[in-house]
Amino acid sequence: MTQDNALVIENLSHSYDNNKASNLILDSINLKIKHGELLGLLGPSGCGKTTLLRLIAGFETPKEGKIILNNNEISSSNNIVVPEKRNIGMVFQDYALFPHLNVFENAKFGLKNKNNLSRIDYLLSVLGIKSLKMRYPHELSGGQKQRLAIARALAPGTSFLLLDEPFCSLDLNVKLRLRSELPTILRNFNASGLMVTHDPEEAMAICDKVAVMNDGYIHQIDEPSKLINNPKTLFVSSFILGNNVLKINFSKGIINTVIGSINNSNLQENSDIKYLSISPKSISIEKSSRGDGTVIAKEYLGEYFIYKVLVEDIHIRVRTQLDNKIKIGDKCNLNLIKNMQYFLFPGGIKNKI
Repeated sequence: MTQDNALVIENLSHSYDNNKASNLILDSINLKIKHGELLGLLGPSGCGKTTLLRLIAGFETPKEGKIILNNNEISSSNNIVVPEKRNIGMVFQDYALFPHLNVFENAKFGLKNKNNLSRIDYLLSVLGIKSLKMRYPHELSGGQKQRLAIARALAPGTSFLLLDEPFCSLDLNVKLRLRSELPTILRNFNASGLMVTHDPEEAMAICDKVAVMNDGYIHQIDEPSKLINNPKTLFVSSFILGNNVLKINFSKGIINTVIGSINNSNLQENSDIKYLSISPKSISIEKSSRGDGTVIAKEYLGEYFIYKVLVEDIHIRVRTQLDNKIKIGDKCNLNLIKNMQYFLFPGGIKNKI
């Protein structure tokens, strides 16, 4: 461990029963967050994100492993620092503001030195809500409430923030504006943060690094660009990239899938490769009365359509231009587009069609 790290988690495991070998909510979690860094903790509901947050905050005692904040051990199976002594700020999706206190009083609630009110003024000013300091929470918009929640978390001189789905309750425009400001806010106060989210776009947009979790296990921790270009596991490729996962049959240098074949003579015949991961934009769709596929859903996503097509009991997502006239219920053929990228798993081998 070095002085560069704000938070270090080593071999952390946890379950909510007495049996360490089964029902693990978290399984050997290891991660580091540097000073000034915002790490996104990304994964589907029920994957263990909130449990990890509770362990860092001090609301749970780990079964195994330890948590170190600013070079001080704050959690292990036989040592636990109480939450109020951890100097960790928490920002929740429901704001958790005191309804009977105005903006200024909410912001200064956790301040140890109540005479140091200049910090509160500075926080409210940086967060753009100083003019609202006499208003009460019910008089604020969602975005203003979330800014106040961040101000209150930072007020005691906190150097580390835990953010639990902080933008999920906000309108889209407010969410986009506030999340883009979060990294700058943290830098202005020399703070680091761990942001829990189930939204890949949100995590990839603003976080320095992203940890991708599923079933209590971290699949990969990397910069957003590396997650996109080099996913290490099948789950990362499907969850982060939204890729289709197709079973393959490999024979005589040919990768065979339900929607076409790819020549890959570099792959060894005895390879343990079992799956191909490919983007919806790398597959073409053509209406055909004799087609093997049936369109079962169609989504409008601003600049393109996403079709969900059923082929041999497999759901395949295809991205098309808006001028595509195929309708739900139509028969169709799917084909792999030449020169488009795909990944093979296990291994995350990247190649082109």
